[in-house]
Amino acid sequence: MKNSPSLQDVFTSTFHQKLNFNDFLNLDVKSEYSPLKHSRKLILQPSSKFKKYLRFLNTFVFEYAKINTNVVYSYRKEHSAYTAVKKHADSKYFFQTDLSSFFYSITVEDVKNILENYMGDSPISDLHEYQEQLLNMVIVDGVLPVGFSTSPKISNSCLYEFDNELEQYCLEHSIIYTRYSDDIILSSKNNDLEIVEDVISGMLNKFFGTRFQLNSNKTKHTHKGKKIKLLGMVILPSGKVTVDIKLKNQIEILFYFYLNDKEKFTDYLVNKYQGDLGKISGQLNYINTIDKSYLNKLRKKYGNFIVDTFIHQTVN
Repeated sequence: MKNSPSLQDVFTSTFHQKLNFNDFLNLDVKSEYSPLKHSRKLILQPSSKFKKYLRFLNTFVFEYAKINTNVVYSYRKEHSAYTAVKKHADSKYFFQTDLSSFFYSITVEDVKNILENYMGDSPISDLHEYQEQLLNMVIVDGVLPVGFSTSPKISNSCLYEFDNELEQYCLEHSIIYTRYSDDIILSSKNNDLEIVEDVISGMLNKFFGTRFQLNSNKTKHTHKGKKIKLLGMVILPSGKVTVDIKLKNQIEILFYFYLNDKEKFTDYLVNKYQGDLGKISGQLNYINTIDKSYLNKLRKKYGNFIVDTFIHQTVN
């Protein structure tokens, strides 16, 4: 790209000599993260310096990697799991699945493909000259790590050709397709979607061989008249998207105990939330994002003061 800056120019203007470009290029990555176990997943926690480098790569490199913006809703501004589900609200038939071990199925070759073929809008003129160093920073033991801030953007882009082909198939068959990270949702008003599992598996095999597999435990066909639960949200028969009844009941039990029985409230807080008020605040903000009318119902039933007390974590 004519008059585009070099990687070193962008690095220097970003860090103003506070960090060294040669150190960035020759970083000993394995000494810059520590492994953490979380919910049986191995997460790699980068050092403070390495976090800055990864944020830099996200902002000036992987932010420009091509994705199919019509179908990908994960890790994007103004998009969320809610907007991915909302697109299916008027459908009658639904198919949902996810990809097993998604991040760990993405290899160095996939990221190399992104850097070589999906970076057409990058503002950096000499990105190709640093491919080896960039791969060394964002790949660990040959696969995409969980915990690096670059991994979500890369995961959006690595399925670019697959997303394009599946979208085209869906357009030809009046099917709606959205993807949120490893979660794939298809729906239709008049197509019962019987064969789409085979179609998706065939496309994955075409682009990735056997590396990407559908998770049979999370593969499901359903239709209106039954409970439609997608990405933890529920589509009601009216087409309204709301939170699951289990979460509603959990919040209302908590509020009831808080108002009527402080001892039971304390026990419930410990058993359901490990005593963490932040989790309740997170749930209420989540409800506000998805279904403001239900949050308003809670305000009318329990009072604005109670709801705001938990949102702002000022419970006594």
